Amino acid sequence: MPAPKELLVERIRRVRTALKDHGNNPILVTDPPNVGWLTGIPVDFQKDARVLVTPEKTYFITDGRYENRVPEIPGVETYIWGAKHPHFYPELEQFLQSYETLNLDTRGLPLDLYSVLHTMVGVKNLEAPSGFLDRLRMIKGDLELELIKEAVDIAIRQFRYMIDEWLPANKDTATDFDFRDAMVEWGDNNGGEGESFDMLVAMDGDADTPHPDMTREPTPLSEGQVMLVDWGIFYKGVCTDMTRMIILVDNMPPLIEGMKMLQEKWMTDVIEACKVGNPAYVAGNVYWDGLKTAGIDKPFHGAGHGTGGAYVHELPKLSGMKEGVDDYGITLAQSILLEPGMIITSEPGMYEKGEGAYRTENMILITESGREPLDAALSLDPFYV
Repeated sequence: MPAPKELLVERIRRVRTALKDHGNNPILVTDPPNVGWLTGIPVDFQKDARVLVTPEKTYFITDGRYENRVPEIPGVETYIWGAKHPHFYPELEQFLQSYETLNLDTRGLPLDLYSVLHTMVGVKNLEAPSGFLDRLRMIKGDLELELIKEAVDIAIRQFRYMIDEWLPANKDTATDFDFRDAMVEWGDNNGGEGESFDMLVAMDGDADTPHPDMTREPTPLSEGQVMLVDWGIFYKGVCTDMTRMIILVDNMPPLIEGMKMLQEKWMTDVIEACKVGNPAYVAGNVYWDGLKTAGIDKPFHGAGHGTGGAYVHELPKLSGMKEGVDDYGITLAQSILLEPGMIITSEPGMYEKGEGAYRTENMILITESGREPLDAALSLDPFYV
């Protein structure tokens, strides 16, 4: 289901407003994920589309192969190129005659094209403001945030159904893959619009890595002790990403209990580090330092990531990083400063080869006064079934 038109209008309006800080000059959006964020078109279409946002108008640009798939967005005009020039881009000169400077997406253009683009489109200057669209994607708009909260509510009800109804009825006869399939089906039938990523469901030794092998043979739930569930849904142009633990026996195995104690401390410390003005790597370093203290030299993964918008994995990146690393003038994903309106996950994990894992993951809205866990209605404590 496509993103609501109102959401796409909000995103385009935010881009146009932000252009005021860049000379009120237009921007040509060429990076496929950014095109998808602005227009809601599917991945297979994004590489063959562009968006030109000027202070007055917005143009959706593609070629004749996709003419019947052009999204209908209020205030956006469609331009089908390829009729006047084999390079296509010279056709955009007609929209840029009153501008001397064109802003560019920082990704999506080959170097040889970049070197001559100003001549092709008839402008004197090309500028690529670092992080311009990334920041707009990271900081959620008002409608976008409302939709994300609705999506989180659906995802919470999805998990509760599995815990409260499905598992008690099927635990003795079903497999972990049956659990996954039933959970996906419930989400699709109750407001979700598909998975935001392929759900990860694994028990005991099958869960001993951050991304379990989901092509393995299914395992009967009756043979398992501890199950990790990492899931997310798409909903009206936004998405979710959460992880919870399920205990299928009366008592948690002692090894998992010890992993849980470590992970819960790291989780608390990571969340505390997620403050306005902190670089994202501060939270990442907290997790990685905790691993080192526990005698684990190689990090399993980062402490979290941006999420909630059109894509489940977004900036910033809550990974550890040494201070003083040269970014060569290009802001690193880990050094982005946290700002109000960003949504991040906190997901430090602990894994033991052949034994299992303990990881929880929640979605946190950064606010002026601190943080708001969007999924607070679903406990981070393990669920005993």
